[in-house]
Amino acid sequence: MTGSMRIIIVGGGEIGYSLARELSREHSLSIVDANRAVGKRFEGIDVEFLHGSGTSAEILGRAGVARADILIACTALDEVNMVVCAIASRLGTRRTICFVSREDFVGTEGSSEAVRTHFGIERIIWPEAQLADEIERIIGAPGAIDAEVFADGRIRLLEFRLEASSPLIAAPLSELHLPLGALLVAVKRRDIITIPRGDTRLDPGDKIFVMGTPAGMIEIMPQIHGSHERRAVQLVTIIGGGDVGFRLARHLDSSDVEIRIIESDPHRGEVLAASLRRALVLTGDGTDLELLESEDIGRSDVLVSVIDNDERNLFASLLGRQLGVRTIITRVSRPANLRLFERVGIDVALSARGAAVTSLVHHIQGGRAHLLAVLEEGQATILEVEVPPAFRPRALMAMKAPPQSIVGAILRGADVIIPRGADQIRPRDRLIVFAAADAVRSVRNYFGAA
Repeated sequence: MTGSMRIIIVGGGEIGYSLARELSREHSLSIVDANRAVGKRFEGIDVEFLHGSGTSAEILGRAGVARADILIACTALDEVNMVVCAIASRLGTRRTICFVSREDFVGTEGSSEAVRTHFGIERIIWPEAQLADEIERIIGAPGAIDAEVFADGRIRLLEFRLEASSPLIAAPLSELHLPLGALLVAVKRRDIITIPRGDTRLDPGDKIFVMGTPAGMIEIMPQIHGSHERRAVQLVTIIGGGDVGFRLARHLDSSDVEIRIIESDPHRGEVLAASLRRALVLTGDGTDLELLESEDIGRSDVLVSVIDNDERNLFASLLGRQLGVRTIITRVSRPANLRLFERVGIDVALSARGAAVTSLVHHIQGGRAHLLAVLEEGQATILEVEVPPAFRPRALMAMKAPPQSIVGAILRGADVIIPRGADQIRPRDRLIVFAAADAVRSVRNYFGAA
């Protein structure tokens, strides 16, 4: 833990409220919003609410801007957020974090650095970009419902939902003989995440998390999917050509993927067609069954619905499922709808804002462990922990790891080790640890006394 901090959040909307609910448990928070009525939603949280504009030096002064450790600007207006950060930085706030909703303020790495420097912003968060990048990783791992990459691509974490035909459900884990380059680190069953043991048996419908090297992942795939064959070139249909859909299509356009985009706005469709080399852009309503049938959408390997409306996204996704699409990935604007979407048959439901909030909370909490990824809307995390120089080498099986955590990989110089119990932990090793939410603090402090 970094200890209690003074944090100012400008903007009491969905992002601000979610941040306040999480951070107020251990930090001193002030919320600033120009709408007085917004204050009512914070009455059940231990925060100070100030009515006024976040661009007012007087209001920020009342919030303690000169003594603040962090200011987070997350109003609905990008320009306001950036000005707030600039003012706070000049008034003495140590760190400023700015949420944006458009690519204009992120752009290339060089322009992004220029914006951060000019406005005194430590970190710019564009949730839609994070969402598009996550969808791209999932598409790049056929059959997976989530995908993460660590250590410059040397370690992968894939999440799968087991089908009844999977060979993994045939026997306890100790009898399955998984390849040395892959390790099953967690199982999620009925919304509960557990760390598997040798006598664990998997059931159809379980979500499993597998960590390993790229080669190990390729080797374990037949054990996960059985003999199910997949096409060499995936056909991906994207419904919605907004920021998320366009960013995703632009990235996939240079890969070995066949892309179709359905966009309802003809002018936006023209922009997409002019910007993409290989994608087929269709003008129409992604919830129009006649259109989906005429374009044979059911032939798609993946359907990605990223309309900025939960109801229409769900409808388009369910139509795709009925037409036979293999994998459905759906954007969810309201995090409360995530479980509902999964319960009605959506393979992957993702919330851009929810994931961004959870990631930022863990980033702020800091500690000895470095956050690499947040999974299942905060139910689990991937942490990187550096072993202290004075640590006495010992076998992994001899260490009492915090409950509900598991070492999924060891980075030792240029080497990657997917460990078994007999593998040693050595000084200065970097451990990639899967931890359920309740175990995060214990993992962060595990080597605290070493």
